[in-house]
Amino acid sequence: MTQPVVTSRPCAEPDPARRDGALLWWSLLGLLPQALGYAIAHKMQHAGWVTPLFPATVLWCAVSYLLATRWLHQGAHLPPREQGGFLLVVITVAFLLTPLGFALLQAPYSRGAVLMAYMLALAWLLCGHALWGTRRTLHLAYVDADLPYVLRQMLRPQEQGDDRLRLTSWVAGLPARKQRVAVDGVVLDRLADPDPQRQQWISELKLQRIPLYSAEAAAEMLSGRKITGTLGEQDLWQLTNYPAYDIAKRMLDLGLTLITVPLWVPLCMAAGLAVKFDSPGPMLYSQQRMGRHGRSFRIWKLRSMRHEPASHIVQFAKQQDDRITSVGRFIRRTRLDELPQLWNVLRGEMSLIGPRPEQAEFAHHFAAAMPAYPYRHLVRPGLTGWAQVQHGYTDSAEQTAIKLSYDLYYVTHCSMALDLLIAYKTVRTVLTGFGAR
Repeated sequence: MTQPVVTSRPCAEPDPARRDGALLWWSLLGLLPQALGYAIAHKMQHAGWVTPLFPATVLWCAVSYLLATRWLHQGAHLPPREQGGFLLVVITVAFLLTPLGFALLQAPYSRGAVLMAYMLALAWLLCGHALWGTRRTLHLAYVDADLPYVLRQMLRPQEQGDDRLRLTSWVAGLPARKQRVAVDGVVLDRLADPDPQRQQWISELKLQRIPLYSAEAAAEMLSGRKITGTLGEQDLWQLTNYPAYDIAKRMLDLGLTLITVPLWVPLCMAAGLAVKFDSPGPMLYSQQRMGRHGRSFRIWKLRSMRHEPASHIVQFAKQQDDRITSVGRFIRRTRLDELPQLWNVLRGEMSLIGPRPEQAEFAHHFAAAMPAYPYRHLVRPGLTGWAQVQHGYTDSAEQTAIKLSYDLYYVTHCSMALDLLIAYKTVRTVLTGFGAR
């Protein structure tokens, strides 16, 4: 984090509100390239190069484009470093759903037309991202002298480098047009003593469309997690769910799990037999875990450790844990040991994506030590989640507090768009073995 400096260049860079507005308009204008693609498809049809099915398919692909832009809007809260990969994921998934839609409607379509519409959409939105969305350094002005220190305390060392955040001092009461600093917004101490002059100045900043952030909001934008040590009761009361999203997600969980039964059941059986032949003991083991609304349920996993007499002492798995068998190490790294939990998904005890269910004993202990901990139980636990792909496995109470900050970020911002990003990062995690124990 750099030392406070006053710059001398004019305020020419766009703030986040203007940048987000520009990206939104660019996304909407992206319907023009889609219309151009439709016109080109008609020309190709008249030339006899394609059938009438080709332009009709291009026209229907506008629905996929609008879905992609909707998801992009849902992901506007994500940290800047996530935006590029997120854009690629949502556009690709939206257009991959096009053949599925035609299949459900039992309507013919042209795969070449879908590919052309996808390439047009991808090129257009990547251009917009290159013009307005690639800036990754958040440049904020501050008034309260202790704010740099406060932000430094909220952020982890890897989140406060010069490439993430730049702070500049701001003269309180001086109009923005006279500050001559190029910033993305002004960060304020929300606990500062109320002062009429300060309130009037804040109102003027809002009228000039200069974004205002609390230190907590700025830290969340940079880190992609809730700053749990600063959460107050009002912040926690605002954590809620959307019924339509819950229903759609439950239907998606059921559909994907049932459709893939021919894949995951044989894979689970093969991995289970390998476990059985590798070391004496049962193929599966179970634990009591804490689920949605604090309800306890029994989770199932393929055994990855040596079979030992039951113990009432719960403990974290550690790096290079000598209890893990040779097959167990492989199935942990590839996440094959989690496959039996798809049964929990079918029963409605878990989701494909959500905070990982914690052991009941740990959950009670953490709830006593961290008042915000129970709020992660507002959603169904999942096979994978935001904390898993961002932070990996935890083996201490301190790391659990960091993991909780990611879980609360997910509870606050959960959406189909964020689930898509988590799914993509999970595949990458499985391929690299990140976070395995």
